[in-house]
Amino acid sequence: MKLPDPPAYSYTANALIEAYNTIARSRRYEQGTPLALSIADVNAYCDLYEPPVERYIFNAVIFDLDNQFIDEAYKKLSKKSA
Repeated sequence: MKLPDPPAYSYTANALIEAYNTIARSRRYEQGTPLALSIADVNAYCDLYEPPVERYIFNAVIFDLDNQFIDEAYKKLSKKSA
C-alpha cells in the first residue's frame, strides 16, 4: 500500500498554532481543571503581535483550538474520576 503524500506546509497554520500556544500560557486553572481562554487573553496577544489573518478568523481559530483542548482535558479528567 502506497502512503499518501504529506500535506503542503502552511505558514499560516503554523503561525496560528504558535499564537495559540503563546496565548494558552495565560490559561487559568480552578481546582486542577483548565478554564477556557478569554477574549482578554486573545486581545493581550494581539496588542503585542500582528495576527497572521483577519481578526475574526484569528479569534475563531484560537477559540476552536481551545475548545478542542478543553474537551480533551475533560475527557481525561472523567476517565480519572471513573
